[in-house]
Amino acid sequence: MDILTNPAYRPVLEIIRSARNGLVYGGKIRFSHALVISLLYRSGPLRPRMNSVFRATKNHAVVLASFAIIYKLAQKVLSNEQVLGSSNPYLTKFLAGAIGSFFVYSHQFPWFNQGITHQITLYCFSRVLIAVGKIALDWILDAYQPSFANYAGDPILYSQLSNPQQHKLKVKLYNRSWKYFAILTWALVMLIYDCHPEYLQSSLRHSMAYIYDVENDSWPTWKAFFGI
Repeated sequence: MDILTNPAYRPVLEIIRSARNGLVYGGKIRFSHALVISLLYRSGPLRPRMNSVFRATKNHAVVLASFAIIYKLAQKVLSNEQVLGSSNPYLTKFLAGAIGSFFVYSHQFPWFNQGITHQITLYCFSRVLIAVGKIALDWILDAYQPSFANYAGDPILYSQLSNPQQHKLKVKLYNRSWKYFAILTWALVMLIYDCHPEYLQSSLRHSMAYIYDVENDSWPTWKAFFGI
């Protein structure tokens, strides 16, 4: 039987495949980002800048691949009932994620670039925060069954709404919560940048300086103004 179709090798193959996908995805996403940042915001000889692009690409790919290996390996081990005493998939994935992040993202080990793990973690945090807010809203709507006014102005329970009506209501509430989240986020970002920019992540700080700190810039011609 071929190794790829042999069930005995399937767990190892899944770990290797996840690591490969992490390398490819990390390389693609970081190379384009680092290349744009290097060409737009940094000056100096091209070769050192390209070396930093390739170095950042490698570090990002290694981070994603390493987490994939540890996460998948931990998941395979923890899914064994002899380890946890049960095969709860939610607990298994939660613990596997915690184990992987301890080794890769917690800054407890010098093996991974801290700037990149910091950026990835903050990126994930914003998505997790939004997802948790949506989960909490769904739970509140289902658990407490609040009433809303229908088109005639009469009260109607959430459970009495049709599926399209429930979806429309959730989208409206999501959009309203996003409005306040975005307003608060950008108000705080601009305040922190103005008062204590050293506390912001370096790439964010540099991009904000490039965009907003133009008071002392001079443009002798329209060509210079538009950067042509």
